[in-house]
Amino acid sequence: MPSLEVNVARVESRSALWVDRGLLEKLPTLVSIDHYSSVVVVADKGAARATSRIQASLQLSSSSILAIEGGEGQKSVDGLVHIWNFFVDKKLDRKSLIITVGGGATSDLVGFAAASFMRGVAFIHVPTTLLAQVDASIGGKSGINFKGIKNLIGSIAQPCAVIIDIDTLSTLPERELRSGFAEVIKHGLIADANYFKEVASQNCAQWSPEELVSIVFRSCDIKKRVVEADESEQGPRKTLNFGHSIGHAIESYTLENGPPLTHGEAISIGMIGEAFISYRLGKISQEDLSAIERGLENTGLPTRLPLPISPDRLRELISKDKKNVSGRVKWTLLNAIGVAVFDVEIPEKLIHEALSHIQSGGSCA
Repeated sequence: MPSLEVNVARVESRSALWVDRGLLEKLPTLVSIDHYSSVVVVADKGAARATSRIQASLQLSSSSILAIEGGEGQKSVDGLVHIWNFFVDKKLDRKSLIITVGGGATSDLVGFAAASFMRGVAFIHVPTTLLAQVDASIGGKSGINFKGIKNLIGSIAQPCAVIIDIDTLSTLPERELRSGFAEVIKHGLIADANYFKEVASQNCAQWSPEELVSIVFRSCDIKKRVVEADESEQGPRKTLNFGHSIGHAIESYTLENGPPLTHGEAISIGMIGEAFISYRLGKISQEDLSAIERGLENTGLPTRLPLPISPDRLRELISKDKKNVSGRVKWTLLNAIGVAVFDVEIPEKLIHEALSHIQSGGSCA
């Protein structure tokens, strides 16, 4: 089976990562469960089938499993306290193991709960959505939303393993699959032009499970190389933020005002906005910009806002982004398809041009 190991020097930790089909039944051969004093599972209710497979594989009692609602709405202080209370009730200690099962929001929330409980308890991610498999489960970032700002509070703590079973995608709604492909396409745009060309060549629903094993593995490999070079996001890891300054603002707005876009949908539109900025700065050509738009549309992702949102309101949300420094927005842009550049400052006028470029048309909300 394809496997990786993510090595980060800051904490001298290593995270084994496996990608294949049928891995949940092989959990006892992948993880030395006997090494831990106790094992609990915190799982998205939407991942019930995967949770049952894990319970059977590890022979866990139902009382050791906490089922929670998935989605960004759970990434809150209340959601965090709910999980901490479960850890206390189960008498977890510093030698316990926590297994997270579900999408990116679950990985973020439970990873932060594990990283902060008793100053850090070991955890394993079992991501069951494509977005979580290629993004949220790798690199150790976790956290919750606060004051309407996505991931404002959190930490970086590496999982001891990431187990990606492609079979968990078989029940995933096509909209969620598309959402994950936004991050897949982003990996190609920032690091590998040939990979971008391949993954943006057709609708995401047309890939076979075997092809998805290869796609997920290659995306994981790109992200793991970036994380190994810069775990704490002081340099090259910032390239992973392409599309996210605008995308997070869109996502935050729609979460508060509806109808909510998925993370990937918002990031797809954000990538168009930030590719437009790259074009206006002369970093990429009009042909490149058009190729990026076609690639996202081929996959089934949006390239414009479904409803107009005031550029001024989006600009206000961008100003609150946690990536900003001294109130200045630091942008990740493209020097070419497959080559990203970070910490770029741009004129205010160009930001508004980009936010106007992604509008759906009509009056702004």
